[in-house]
Amino acid sequence: MPPDASGPPDHAGEGTPPEGTATGLVRRAAEALAGRRAPPAGTVYLLLDVSASMADPGKMPELLRGAVGFFYQAWRRDYAVGVIGFATGARVLSGATRDPYRFQRCLRSLAPDGGTAMAAALRLAARRLRRRRGGRVALLITDGMPDDPRAALDAARAARALGITVTAVGTGSADEAFLRALSRRPELAEVVGVDAFADGIVRAGGRLSEG
Repeated sequence: MPPDASGPPDHAGEGTPPEGTATGLVRRAAEALAGRRAPPAGTVYLLLDVSASMADPGKMPELLRGAVGFFYQAWRRDYAVGVIGFATGARVLSGATRDPYRFQRCLRSLAPDGGTAMAAALRLAARRLRRRRGGRVALLITDGMPDDPRAALDAARAARALGITVTAVGTGSADEAFLRALSRRPELAEVVGVDAFADGIVRAGGRLSEG
């Protein structure tokens, strides 16, 4: 099974996790990193909604499991992955990396609280991605509507104007039509039930090469 709800563990010094687990897949990625020295094929930033509503039962465990599974999907496609968390404001939790341990450590600081500053997260992702080479993707993961929908639409439009692909996975009270308006491509946005949230996030990783 993927990491538990307390956050992805750091396995340094521990036994090798089972190969079929999400953490085992990440370990396999780490063991192969030495052979992946070429520049990444692209960069994706996960924009993680950590507003107060994400404290609802099941949401954070699913988000954590999905994020780890997404990393492995991105790693297989030679993408580096960065993380931005947003609630009342937005902040970078990890710059773009292909190091699975660095990625998992940044997820430990996630704690639901505050509002849904989606526009700030999109603007921050655009600043981080604008000078990156290869594919550039911002994946928004949310359980609701932003504090300022118009500002979020404007921020997504500005990111797309830079050549950044905006994608989205929602759950809870997220509005699928709104998420599709952010991406401008219906196939790049979906809303799923809480119990399928992790699977939806992982599927988005499988679509990276389509962006």
